[in-house]
Amino acid sequence: MTKRQFYRSLSLRMEKGTPSTYDEKTRSVEVVVATEGRVRVYDWNRGVIDEILLMSGLEMPDNRQVPLLDTHSRYSSYSVIGSCRNMAVEKEELVGRAHFSTVQEAESQHTKVREGHLTDFSAGYEILEGGAIWVEDGESAVVDGRSFEGPVRVVSKWRIKELSVCPIGADGKAKARAESPAPQQEERLMDERLRAFLERRGLPKDATEEQAWEYFGRMSDEDQRKGQRSAGANNHTGGSGHQPAQIDPAVAAQNAIEAERKRSAEIQSMCRSHGFDDLAITLVADGSSIEQARKTVMDEILKRQQGDGGYGFRAPVEVGVEEMQKFRAASQDAIMVRAGVPVEQPAPGFDELAGRSLVDLARMSLIRSGRSDAGRPLDVVGRALTTSEFPVILGNTANLSLMSGWDASGETWQIWCDTGSVSNFLTHKQARASETSDLDEIPEGQEYKYGERSEAFEEYAIATYGKLFAITRQAIINDDIGALTDIPFAHGEAAARKVGDIVYAVPIANSVMGDGKALFIAAHNNILTGGVVSETTLNEGYTKMGLQKDIAGKRGLNISPEYFIGPKSIQGSAEIFFNSNQFAADNKGATRTNIYSGNKLTRVYDSRLDDDSTTAWYLAARKGKTVKVFFLDGIQKPYLEQKSGWSVDGVEHKVRIDAGAKAMDWRGLSKNAGA
Repeated sequence: MTKRQFYRSLSLRMEKGTPSTYDEKTRSVEVVVATEGRVRVYDWNRGVIDEILLMSGLEMPDNRQVPLLDTHSRYSSYSVIGSCRNMAVEKEELVGRAHFSTVQEAESQHTKVREGHLTDFSAGYEILEGGAIWVEDGESAVVDGRSFEGPVRVVSKWRIKELSVCPIGADGKAKARAESPAPQQEERLMDERLRAFLERRGLPKDATEEQAWEYFGRMSDEDQRKGQRSAGANNHTGGSGHQPAQIDPAVAAQNAIEAERKRSAEIQSMCRSHGFDDLAITLVADGSSIEQARKTVMDEILKRQQGDGGYGFRAPVEVGVEEMQKFRAASQDAIMVRAGVPVEQPAPGFDELAGRSLVDLARMSLIRSGRSDAGRPLDVVGRALTTSEFPVILGNTANLSLMSGWDASGETWQIWCDTGSVSNFLTHKQARASETSDLDEIPEGQEYKYGERSEAFEEYAIATYGKLFAITRQAIINDDIGALTDIPFAHGEAAARKVGDIVYAVPIANSVMGDGKALFIAAHNNILTGGVVSETTLNEGYTKMGLQKDIAGKRGLNISPEYFIGPKSIQGSAEIFFNSNQFAADNKGATRTNIYSGNKLTRVYDSRLDDDSTTAWYLAARKGKTVKVFFLDGIQKPYLEQKSGWSVDGVEHKVRIDAGAKAMDWRGLSKNAGA
């Protein structure tokens, strides 16, 4: 079953004043959250049905606390007016204590409950996978050892999500609790959206519930008669003809609800596009038709034009942008938390969305975009992917996961390599100048001479590396969080891995330098005598690097190694040497001081070097004297692009990174083949 939050639609009213369980000091009252009573609810597939919630199948939060909301308004933290705490099952009832917050937004509801005007509470809950059994009319079923007669939905696995203070509750017994409850009387309640539809069709606003249902019945009869007349008009052959199908009240109610939903969505979209958010609330509430709403909006636009001093229309400020950004941030953090990815500072409201499925988020995106959220999950997700809201949420989540993979990759090249920036994919040159010639002694009356400098060049270029992946409609409908997090995370790791491959290919491939010779060659005086890490081999490395000359071959550069770079295979033996303060020069024991112990050299071990040699190791001078990694415009992270899927149903993503690496000088690098 698709995860969806349900509410109830019948109430049992109690004629009672202030509940005697009310506590002024704690601003709380004991409530019945839900019962096992048979209650009428709305089902997305069957319309209005009977439902029974079994307390034996209830799942509660570990802290036994859920938010207390104002009439199931779940899309903003401003609607949270407190919390329901200490929930527990007592026989066939779920009870708890509703605590009202001291914030101003909760004061109105708190006062009305305290004064006895508001007595009804309604539970928002989620039916878990495989947790509901539908019993057909005339049949019976045994659930949890108990027999139930159909038609009814028996829920044996469900999770409480929130509790709301409502003008008219869902479960008859879900009220502020009194010590001695008064007699209860059942009252059949009409869905408020159906009632609004009937009022626009002529039902008086002050009509009772019974009168409303009678009006609905008369309207259904009239629709049926119209159908009969239409059938007669089309049946020119005479005879009895086909009998028109009977109008199912549940179907008519669903059609009315759908019409109301479309009216509300179109009015909200119309008003939001012109910056009239408050007006949208009024027009939806007073039952204005779409044509009436359009006329009202045009009148407001004309008023605003006049207020601008006659200089024409001024585009409204998009006051909804901030809320949209908040919803996006909360949604993407909620998805990351569900996937088990740590989020240091989650966006406000993420906890309200953490229990939502991806289809639920798609529906919420449609509603916020002023579009209908009705229909099958496949249709809902398809429409949501065409909005500006839902694809951004998916893209932001994928990008966060991509960056998490990039950061968690554990690459080692950043430790010892320098970085640079290029603006295009052309081959670039970087000059390497020699030292200036020494200053001459100038005798009295003699002329100064110009010094001489030599230059050499290294050429380098970057390339683009990338891959495609998709987030499909099927993955969203299946609530496959891994498609949004694990796959982008893996591509982030792959991007980081590719840069590392480029870097370590430089010493492994012994790439050609600007002088036309290999990076490591005897002519460059950077090939060391093969051997394991020791005083002798390191002495040779320090000596050869320190004696390197400038380009002109005149000046010693006094370069010193700062990094020891080796394969994983020698890490154990090398670390024993570097962590030993003394070593043995002969068989007399460890008596000589190890001048290379401690942190004299920063050690780097990378498994890519093992693929070339399990013994060879390298010494490298400070950053800038060895290998340099270049990125397009200096962007040292992968880039993620997305578009609506063409070859797949969903959203396609392209991951790319533009990078290249080059050894800028051989003098700061040396290689030992090991032993």
